[in-house]
Amino acid sequence: MTILSTRRVMTHGRIPAVRSRGAWRMGLSVALTLLSAAPANAQRLFRTTNPIEVTFTTDLRALVKDRDSTKFKPHGAVFAYKDPAGKVVEVPVTLQTRGHFRRQAKNCDFPPLSMEFGNKAAENTVLQGNTKLKVASSCRPRVDDYEQYILQEYALYRLYQRISPLYFRTRLARITYKDSLAKTPDVTSWGFFIEDDKEVAKEYKTNTEKAKGAFFDQLDQPQLVTTMLYQYMIGNTDYSVTAQHNIALLRDSTSTIIKTVAYDFDWSGAVGARYAFPSEKLGLKTIYDRLYRGPCLTVAQWQPHLTRFVAARPAIDSIYTSIAALDPKRVKTSLEWFSDFYKTLADPRMFKRELVDRCERDGN
Repeated sequence: MTILSTRRVMTHGRIPAVRSRGAWRMGLSVALTLLSAAPANAQRLFRTTNPIEVTFTTDLRALVKDRDSTKFKPHGAVFAYKDPAGKVVEVPVTLQTRGHFRRQAKNCDFPPLSMEFGNKAAENTVLQGNTKLKVASSCRPRVDDYEQYILQEYALYRLYQRISPLYFRTRLARITYKDSLAKTPDVTSWGFFIEDDKEVAKEYKTNTEKAKGAFFDQLDQPQLVTTMLYQYMIGNTDYSVTAQHNIALLRDSTSTIIKTVAYDFDWSGAVGARYAFPSEKLGLKTIYDRLYRGPCLTVAQWQPHLTRFVAARPAIDSIYTSIAALDPKRVKTSLEWFSDFYKTLADPRMFKRELVDRCERDGN
């Protein structure tokens, strides 16, 4: 693995310095339940991890074509699913393409989406408690590898939820996209719903921090270290705290504590997507080269942070084996991938080389 030299991140609009970090919110459950560790008052959609079958009916051709522009158009659609009694429930929603790499037609056949709907329309449905959701969709729905990528990324969201006190809630879904004009064949694919960042902020009694340019010393250190070590664990380098790229910042009500929450894990070594590649700036050859990009800690300072990762190890098996559609070969290679991570934690020399000697002093 190539050593990344530490550097000072130069940026404009730097977030004002934080004077105190406050106490670290605890409460991670390491029980081997297959249910999400979602709070009791979670939105209805996220109260279980059971996959949900849904249908979107819209002008499918217009939706799929709307992605090589900076101005995304809203597309009216009907969201439908069956309730526990077998009755079809329909909710009017608005779909919109989103994202960067996966949105572009040259990279993917199908774009990631966001959906919006009114409180009244969602009342007494599985969408109650939300007004906006992200839809993580397969890049190439008719190619099995890409269907597996979606399932693997979903597993990483579940794992992050077991380790980090703050996280984005998700729900796996088997989604059928139907063309309202009956001119385009149906598209059926695996995907998952992700709660909106404003809902995450609301749940943790915080506000989303939009200003970019944060340095490590301005952030809540326990949550920052947890997030950065998790990124190393899954082999992900496609993020930036300073630029808020695939990292959300949440500021507490006193405006003194800013916490990091990670999302978008498809470019990680744990997924192994064929379209993913590391940034040239990092000096890595492949996405399978792990690189710790978090703050610098001594061996002694690391110890309390490692406890939650060690405690979560049994949960990895339970999460991956609970996703029935995951290819058993991918489950096996995924578990081996994480086994290598735990070998690093257990080997003093490897641990010092990978996590103590290689770090970012200011930010990334």
